Formats: sequence, structure tokens, C-alpha cells
Amino acid sequence: MTTEGAQSNRSGNILIVEDSATQAEMLEELLLRNGYAVTVAGNGREGLSKAAELMPDLVLSDIVMPEMTGFELCKEIKSDRRLSGIPVILLTSLNDPRDVIKGLECRADNFITKPYDDDYLLTLIKQMLMDRELQDGSSGEGITITFAGQKYYITSDRQQILSLLLSTYETAVQKNTELLSIQRSINELNEQLEERVAARTASLMREVEERKRAEETLSEVTRRLQLATASAHLGIWDWDIGNNKVIWDDKMCELYGVTPGSVPAGIEDWEERLHPDDREMVVEALEAARRGEREYALEYRVLHPDGTLKHIRGNGLVIRDREGKAMRMIGLNQDISEQKALEEQLRQAQKMEAIGQFAGGIAHDFNNILTAIFGFASLVQLKMAETDPLRFNIDQVLAAAERAAGLTQSLLTFSRKQVLNLRPVNLNEVIGKVDKFVGRIIGEDIKLQLIHKAEEIVVNADSGQIEQILLNLATNARDAMPQGGIFSIVTETVDIDKEYIDFYGFGTPGAFARMVVSDSGTGMDAATRKRIFDPFFTTKEVGKGTGLGLSIVYGIVKQHKGFINVYSEPGRGTTFSIYLPLAKGEQLAKAGQAEMQYPKGGTETILMAEDDAVVRDLSKTVLSEFGYSVIVATNGEEALQKFMENRDIIKLLLLDIVMPKKNGKEVFDEIKRTGSDVKVIFLSGYPSEVISNTGLLADGSNLIMKPVHPQNLLRKIREELDRPGPA
Repeated sequence: MTTEGAQSNRSGNILIVEDSATQAEMLEELLLRNGYAVTVAGNGREGLSKAAELMPDLVLSDIVMPEMTGFELCKEIKSDRRLSGIPVILLTSLNDPRDVIKGLECRADNFITKPYDDDYLLTLIKQMLMDRELQDGSSGEGITITFAGQKYYITSDRQQILSLLLSTYETAVQKNTELLSIQRSINELNEQLEERVAARTASLMREVEERKRAEETLSEVTRRLQLATASAHLGIWDWDIGNNKVIWDDKMCELYGVTPGSVPAGIEDWEERLHPDDREMVVEALEAARRGEREYALEYRVLHPDGTLKHIRGNGLVIRDREGKAMRMIGLNQDISEQKALEEQLRQAQKMEAIGQFAGGIAHDFNNILTAIFGFASLVQLKMAETDPLRFNIDQVLAAAERAAGLTQSLLTFSRKQVLNLRPVNLNEVIGKVDKFVGRIIGEDIKLQLIHKAEEIVVNADSGQIEQILLNLATNARDAMPQGGIFSIVTETVDIDKEYIDFYGFGTPGAFARMVVSDSGTGMDAATRKRIFDPFFTTKEVGKGTGLGLSIVYGIVKQHKGFINVYSEPGRGTTFSIYLPLAKGEQLAKAGQAEMQYPKGGTETILMAEDDAVVRDLSKTVLSEFGYSVIVATNGEEALQKFMENRDIIKLLLLDIVMPKKNGKEVFDEIKRTGSDVKVIFLSGYPSEVISNTGLLADGSNLIMKPVHPQNLLRKIREELDRPGPA
């Protein structure tokens, strides 16, 4: 709806945007009375459409409206190059200082708080429509008079009328009636002028007061913004594209590791501080943003002068002139290094989980196979004379099986799915058992040196895992010395105190065995050393390394409550120093016990339930060889049936945990419900963590983990049968 005022000289075309019909009608009537042409829109979206269609001289808009708020309408108008020059006054009943800030943010030209004074509104509208001279404070009206042949033009900021009155006062009484009439007119005009000056002064005072409040609010908002950016690790930057001048706040300087006085002189200087691998990507993103192809938002790395690496998230906004030319860019940088570190930890955890799932998946079948190898090879060895020339071959089969079992356990231990078999061992003896195998790993071109600075170094450890450490380090050393070299293993004891830790920069106080493993190979740089223990990290060619060897070493050392340090330089070899806690007094007594011998057999009847045919045949052969009577079952239900048929003669149950039809625990529970107190030993090829997490067995149950050596199985059976009391 468009209406023109009755006056012949229209003062301007005003667009009213107001969802209240009553308010819109009152405003329209006020403006029409004062000579303005008026167009009314009932909401923000309609107002934007009419503004684009009519190009009004001024927009008077409410703030709270459906479809589009006054703030949004103003922002749309100011963002439109064709409409941006139209003044916008916002009418609001809100008085929160934040609404003033919103008005400033959407670039409103002024605002009035409801309820408002009609005269003040008209004054403000007139002021915004007047030319520059009138905006500077000149009066909008004046009169021309003639006195003594001289014409004078009287306005609100010129005082000629006062001077004229003073200079003609003495002769005023002598003037004719026409002059007196003119004088009265001048007096009336002066009164009107004073009234208008007073009204204008009051308006200006209100404006000054409102501006002061807005400035105070803006200052507070700015302070809060600074606090927010600081707490969020945000740096603010400003790039004057035309002059190639860069401005940084203090946080930006901190993010880039420079002092405030070292702000980049231009964009090229800033680009030099980017990580070389990311530089091209960031520069291309800047150029794309300048061309208007996409927003500037990306993540990249920066290098501090001291070499520190930081991860940055950058965002920026391009400011353009009326022709669309990019004039400047402003934006934020956020330090996301901590976030990236957490993401890397998550990836490492996922890798560890992958290893655990892999190891747990193969452990059962692999351990059954190893049990068969252990068993049958041991039976052959048992029947061979010490001087038999083939005994060496059998010994090598058993040694290889031991190492294979150790590798499986290493993977399970590394992924925390298997507990360690800790016992007091002489570290030097453990090394002596594998030195020949280590020699075969490193080859003839590499010289092996073993140096024991103490004859007996006893640690509470899993000997198989210690052997695995040596084999993994030997493999790593061999690959680092393709042209040959020296591989040395040195053992000694060391007392670590505060002075030691302060000097070397690592360690925990206490008495430790130190195993120093060194090679004279290619060495490593600092970047490689930082990642050397990461799962799946390898510097070897594809197909020549899994990236797990040193990760397994690290995991084994940590599970032994020890620590490991690596020293290496490019071209100067690598040294791994492994620290393991020395065994305590009560553990030392166990270390001198005799080597394991085959225990005595027996004549008791044993019910064995095992679903793996090879393990079942082996176990029956071993037990029969040592005098036991064996009843065999291939699944849980068959085990129950055979127990009920032979319950009077069965003295021990040997049950696999995971079997078809019924698992070992279900079989034993049903047997106990019959009132039997028969004893039981459980066996499993699955990781102990899997058994525990699935609730198949309670903690403290009589469980043997596969692969099991015949000596261990026979000893456990004899101990259980000889133990007084029921199960």
C-alpha cells in the first residue's frame, strides 16, 4: 500500500515495515500529515521485496516480526549493493544493550525505542533525509528582510538578527509602522528559532546519551570477546590486501611462536611460517577465497622458529568494495594441537584394538597347533637317548615352538588380552638360551657381542617375553646394517636415584637390571625416534616390515613395570636401554630352583573333553604314557554322558572351555549338581581376557592356558590329584 501526502512538495518516500496493523496505521498517519509519501509492508520479507521494487528514501522497520526480523531485513538491505545506501531506522520496544549491538552489527543507521516522541521521530527522519549542510546543524528555515537598503538572510546558526536589533535600537522608535510590523515578525521568528534550537538540542542530547551507552556496551562486549577468544585459543588477524599489510593480535603471535614485534610484514612473510608440506594448499585456499570461489576455512600446520609444530584451524572472511574487489581479509586462527593429539591417541587405540582382535582371533587355533607340536615332539624327545644324533633336531623343533608361542603371547600381551607368566629368572641365562638364534637372525656379516657385567641378574619376568624383546631388536638391527656391523647386548645392574633421573632425564627410583642393546647401523633422526614405538610405524619398504616389532618391545617392557630409552643419530647407530626392576628377596629364593623335570605319573581315571582332534589324541597319548586311564569325549554333551556312565571311577575332569553343544563350565556345573565332588582342570586356547570378559570362568578357577607343555600338564594333573579335599 502506497499513499502520498497532501502537500504539493513531497519530502520523501518512506517504507514502513510493521507487523502490527495499529502501529503501522499510526505511523502512516503521522508521516502523511508531515508531507511524506508512505508505503507499508506487513512483515520483513514483504518489506525486502518492496524495498527492492520501490527504492524508498528511508526504511522505518519494527524489529520483532514474522518471516524476517528487523535485524535480518536491515542486514539484507545493507548487503545488497543496490539497496545499501538506503537509511534504515529500527523501531523497538526492547531496551537490552545487546539489541543496540545487534543493530550495529546489521549496520542500521539509527534506532528509536518505543514508546517514542513523534517530534523526535520526525526530527530524526528529517535529519537523515537532509543534505550534508543541514546535517551539520543548520536550520531548515529562514526569512529574508530588507533594512537600510541591505538584504539579510536569517538562519538558526547566524546571529545577524541580534546584531541588527542592537544597532538599530536607538532609531527603532522612529521607524514607521511597517518597520514595527517587521520587527514583531522577527521577534516571533526568533521565538520559533529558539524553540527549534531547544528541540534540536534535546534531540542531540538524547543521541549523545544513547551513543555513550552504546559505546559502553560495545566496550564490554569487546572485552568479553577478547576473553572468549583467549580461552578458546583464538588469534585474530587482519590482512589489508591492497597495501599487503598484516595485523596480528598477541594470541596470533603466540600461536606462531613469535614476539608481538615480529608480526609478518606481508602475506609472503606469513606464508614462510607455514609447514612446507601445507604451504601450497593454504596459499591456494587464500586465492580461492579472494576470487569468491569458496570460503576460507581449513586446517594446516605451522613451524615455530624453534622447530615446534602446531596444528592450526584457520577461518577468514573477504571484505569487498562496491565493485566486488577484495579489499581485505579478516579471520581467526585456533590452536587445535591438543585436539590433533587426542585424535592421534584415538587412532593408536583403534590400532591396538585391531591388533587385539587379530591376535585373539588366531590364538585359539594357533595354540592348539602349538600344543600338538609341543606334545608330540616332547614324547619323541622323551624316548631318545641323550647321545641320539637326532635329538638336536627335536630340540630345535621345541625351541621354535617355544618362540612361536612367545610371539603369540607377545601379541596378546601387547594388546592386553593375555597376562604375563612372571617368575624369577636370571636375565643372563635367558639371553644365553637365544644367543645362537639371535646369531642366525643377524647373519654372518654382523658380529654378536655379549657382555655380562654381573654373573647373576635376577628379575621377575616372563622369560618368553624377554626372549621376544631380543629377537625383535635383533631383527631391527639386522635391517639397519645391510653391509654388516656389530650387534651387542650388555647386562648390568644399576641403582636409579634422583640425581640419576636429573642427569639423564628419565627413569624412576629403584634397583634395576639394565639391558643395553646396540647396533652400528644407519641410525635414526629425531622425527623417526619420536614415532619409533608407534604401532604400524615402519621405515622399511612395503612388505619388509609390519611396524609392530618395536611396539611389542615397548609393550612388554611396560607390562614388566620397566621403561625403555632409545638413543640414535643418523649414521651413528642405535642403542636401546631397557630397565627391568630387580627381583626382591622372596623372589630370589625361587630363582635357584632346579629346571623343570617330568613329574611322576599315576593310575587314576581321567575324563578328557576336547573338540580338537589333534590335541585330544596328543593328550590321551601323553596321559596314557604316564599310566593314567583316559576316557575321551569330543563335546560337552558327550562328556556329561560318559561321566554319568563312569562316575564311580573318574577322579579328574580335564575340560576344554569352548566346545560344541556345552562349554566346559556348563559341563562341570551340571556334574556338581549331581552331588559329585570330582576335581577339575580347565584348558583354553583363547586369551585369558576373553575367558574373563565372557564370564565363562570365575577368577581363581583351575585354568591352564594353551599351548601347554606336557611337563606342565602332567605336573598340574598330579598336583590336583594329590591335593586333599574335594574340588
